[in-house]
Amino acid sequence: MPAWRKGAAVGQWIQIPNSALSSAPIAVQTYPALGGTGPESKEIAWTGFSLDVRDSSVYSAANGGHNDYAGNEVNRIRLSDDAPSWTEPRAATPVSQVTNSTAHYADGRPTSRHSYYGSVFSEVRGRAMVFAGARYGDGYVTPSVDAFNPGTNDWDQANTIANVPGAFSGSQGSALAIEKSTGNVYTFSNWSIDRWNTSSNTWTNLKSGSAIYGQGAATAVDTARNRILVVGGDNGDHAIYDIATNTATTVSFTGAGAGAMSGTGNGMVYDPLLDAYLFRTAGAGGTVYRINAQTFAVDTLTTSNGSGVQASTNGVWTRFLYVPQLKGVVYFPAFTSNGWFLRTN
Repeated sequence: MPAWRKGAAVGQWIQIPNSALSSAPIAVQTYPALGGTGPESKEIAWTGFSLDVRDSSVYSAANGGHNDYAGNEVNRIRLSDDAPSWTEPRAATPVSQVTNSTAHYADGRPTSRHSYYGSVFSEVRGRAMVFAGARYGDGYVTPSVDAFNPGTNDWDQANTIANVPGAFSGSQGSALAIEKSTGNVYTFSNWSIDRWNTSSNTWTNLKSGSAIYGQGAATAVDTARNRILVVGGDNGDHAIYDIATNTATTVSFTGAGAGAMSGTGNGMVYDPLLDAYLFRTAGAGGTVYRINAQTFAVDTLTTSNGSGVQASTNGVWTRFLYVPQLKGVVYFPAFTSNGWFLRTN
């Protein structure tokens, strides 16, 4: 375990020293020339991060968007380091080449965006990927999918990945989950379930008129049962999608925490060592809900030292991440606050 992680007790929240995204270098300044909010929008503007489980690196890729922030820089922090700190492996596109309301800027690199649930890391491809999102300028959802290559510290050529289906680009913040073992990505939007196959780079509509609406709903993949739980969002989803059988069914939550299984932009992960989903809302404090992956009974995980965890502006999305190497979850609630780690095993 890295030095900062040693000594943490099971259930204890700890801060990761010097890990606030505000400490990241910015080689190319796009603000205040462009955008109304600035680099804090990489965290507060409906954005998510992704995790490379191979070395526990967390990525913030092209976050910002709409009228908030034009910078499309990539930031990375490697949690396996004894003293992790944010770096900038790819600087932002210069102001002179930023174009409003387009999928890609004049230099071919992707627009900054509200990434919602669209930030994922594909270990199969070795890429930090961003699926759709509300683009810089008019805020419309771009259908583009963009991939950052840590090997070259640059983005793959524009339009390398097939655009998302119309059902997904037709709404903001719809549910999305990556199956880490295959690299395939599943989207849930407007009652439609679609899959991107990484090997063929094609989209397939798996189901129309499903039991899942998807917009604003959190997801996590149960790797033991090969299924995806979809919770909350604009329609109060509470459903399971079985990958093997291509079936979507509603489930009923029970237990003391069942009433909290609602809302938009929440964070959720699957912890295989607990065989449970862990669910996090945007409020301050250390509360994490535990959903039994077999029975869907919901209670509150026993935690300590979480009173200092800040509230998250405009949702959690994918900034609540399970880190297998560290046996716990990392959470980045605010731009100027350190990341928080909760040991779960």
